Amino acid sequence: MKTLNIYGIALLSMLAFSACDKELSTPPPNAKVNGTAIIDQKTAQIVLNGVYYRFANASSTQISWTSQNVAPGMLTGMLAYAFGGAYQIESNINLNAMLIPSIWTNNYQLLAQANGFIEGVTALGDHDFATPGRKAEMLAEARYVRAHAHFKLLLYFSEWKDLGSKNGVLLRTELGGLSTVIKSRNTVAESYDAILSDLDYAVANGPENNPNYFVNKYAAMALEARVLLTRGQPADITKALALTNMVIGSNKYQLEPNLKDIFYSKGLASKEVILGLRPQINQEMNREIQSNNFRLTASSGFAAKKAFRTLLSGDPRQTWMIGVKTNRVGHPDDEYFTKYGAWPAASATQLSETQYAIRLSEVYLMRAEALARSGGSLIDAKADIKLVMAKAGVTIFALVDAASTSEEVWIQAYYETLRNLSTEDGIDWNALVRFPLATITSLRPTITSVNQLWFGVPVAEFQTNPMFGSQNAGGYPVQ
Repeated sequence: MKTLNIYGIALLSMLAFSACDKELSTPPPNAKVNGTAIIDQKTAQIVLNGVYYRFANASSTQISWTSQNVAPGMLTGMLAYAFGGAYQIESNINLNAMLIPSIWTNNYQLLAQANGFIEGVTALGDHDFATPGRKAEMLAEARYVRAHAHFKLLLYFSEWKDLGSKNGVLLRTELGGLSTVIKSRNTVAESYDAILSDLDYAVANGPENNPNYFVNKYAAMALEARVLLTRGQPADITKALALTNMVIGSNKYQLEPNLKDIFYSKGLASKEVILGLRPQINQEMNREIQSNNFRLTASSGFAAKKAFRTLLSGDPRQTWMIGVKTNRVGHPDDEYFTKYGAWPAASATQLSETQYAIRLSEVYLMRAEALARSGGSLIDAKADIKLVMAKAGVTIFALVDAASTSEEVWIQAYYETLRNLSTEDGIDWNALVRFPLATITSLRPTITSVNQLWFGVPVAEFQTNPMFGSQNAGGYPVQ
């Protein structure tokens, strides 16, 4: 068997693998798994747990999706950095210096972990797995994770809106870490094809049932719909509509009757959560993650901008998603962002630090968008939007009812995405940039060029990989 070297992000030696009580963030019992590590189903599951651990960006003190939750909220204009000269983030250069680089590093480290697992499991025969079909299921889970990582890199570090661009992702499908293989970046078209190939496999082979801190085929359907709506070709919109219909029609998930309960009492116990990340004991205590990012006693903090309060005007969510004024000198409009817990709070908890990758609310809103963009029933699209709003306690739907064109309905789906899904896996930013540039500018006037829809590739990549290619248009820094 081919020798593998798979590196976990941290060591939690006190946590042993248990096949009957697995957790999303459970690592392998060692930080480094090497040699003939994957020899059967049990050892494959141990290493797959390590892939999920890396997916959660976990350590002994935290799981953290801060960069991919908070940075997009700042880009949409709903959140603000609460300290220093970068308080009013309108420039992607400023944000690039704060949060975006970690998206690059974290996802290439995740790709190394996922590819090592895929290589090891692929080398085994079906007879090495005690459960029939489990080999394909495990590969499906890992390929979902790989697709998720590549999609993040596509969306933030490539000219993803131009299908003819040569400046796509530097795809990593081989065992290896960040910049360890000298190669050219792939085209945008090749990048989408690779991501969608992995997701097609995950949909076809993913488990029907899995705890919602692990991937199943319905999570893969939802992520694939997100990717297809981003590429945005007519056939993509049609397929995205079919995928959202399959997720909703499966009846495996239910919209939470009271949206607030997901964040304040239920967490992953909610039947709405398709895929989430829950900290283990002692992983919720880091002062700079999730809800603590919105507590200004931390060394970095983020606040709700006035635009978010305006968006929630007359909406019952305003009472629990936005707290009192922070009263910081020079920041008169700052208010605590309390979606993940009220301020003040004694400490972070496993509930307050739970992350949400996919919820059924997004699937309904993507279906509404797909209907609007494909020439489908606007009545049905508006019904989906209003259903999601109603679960948040909204009873007046005048703006949705008044929408009479496809674009107007699409915009209403976007507004509800901001209200419902801000700071959840970058769904908010992704929903904005799927519009044509003219519409993006009307919704977010500080964005006037398509070059503002991506970031520059980190300069270190050009220094260590001379074959990489050119910097993104408008990208900073230049190589």
